[in-house]
Amino acid sequence: MKETCNAFDVLLDPDRAVYRAYQLEESRWRSWSPKTLWTYARLLLSGRKWLPKEGDTSQMGGDFIIDSKGMVRLAYRSKEPADRPSVNKLLEILKQLKR
Repeated sequence: MKETCNAFDVLLDPDRAVYRAYQLEESRWRSWSPKTLWTYARLLLSGRKWLPKEGDTSQMGGDFIIDSKGMVRLAYRSKEPADRPSVNKLLEILKQLKR
């Protein structure tokens, strides 16, 4: 965590209280849909190693950026495991916060 998130506070939510508060979804179908399985197959075929997950694999993720005053600047709720905002989008929002 220190290597990648040194300049930011990162929230870990093992009890999923924040997960529920931000209204993130759970879906076994979308977590293991044919599209998701195909993505994992392509990654494995390209040489990536399988990293078994702990916990509930039906959780849909989300990405949130909250400024120093507690204002939510990005609330992105994933519709499937690979559904994430682009790195460029995240960096754009973070750069705006520096101003």
